[in-house]
Amino acid sequence: MNNPITSWDNDYARLNRAAAQLRTTSPNSSFHSNQQRQGQASSIQAGLNRLASQLNALESNLSLSPAEASRRRTLLEGLKSQMSSEGGAPGGGRGESSTAAALRQQDEMIDDLAVGVGRLKNQTNLIHQEANSHVRLLDEMDANVDLANQGLEEETRRAMRLREEKSVWRLHLIIVGLSVLLFLLILMGLS
Repeated sequence: MNNPITSWDNDYARLNRAAAQLRTTSPNSSFHSNQQRQGQASSIQAGLNRLASQLNALESNLSLSPAEASRRRTLLEGLKSQMSSEGGAPGGGRGESSTAAALRQQDEMIDDLAVGVGRLKNQTNLIHQEANSHVRLLDEMDANVDLANQGLEEETRRAMRLREEKSVWRLHLIIVGLSVLLFLLILMGLS
């Protein structure tokens, strides 16, 4: 089953395309009569109302962040205002209203980009802070490794001194001396 957010996005894109097609068709065209245009406009308006109620449900379910819900609400309001300006505009003023609608849509897109850039800036700051904390941790580990290395070198020197003081060759020399003494005593006892 589709995710409700993805479904909302798909419905919005479909309505936006339908609204764009409605705006680009001439009201005096023989193919599209006024009744057909009115039917299409009311269908699009009903779809926008349905999307608004779905958006409210998504927002109440906490499926969307407040910023994302606000962005989507702005998109809906922009499309509703385009539909209302198209519905009331006569054929002669159509070029001006579509230019204004295009400018308004560009402004909305720029606002969306600004929100995206703001999010990107926040993520960049978080990554920067995390990288700094990793650098601090690595510096602390480096200091701990240096301390451990110094302790190991000191223990190695101590072990070398202990080995020199308690060397085994002295014990071997004593054993050989006692063995010679034992041998001499046995020879004296036999003689």
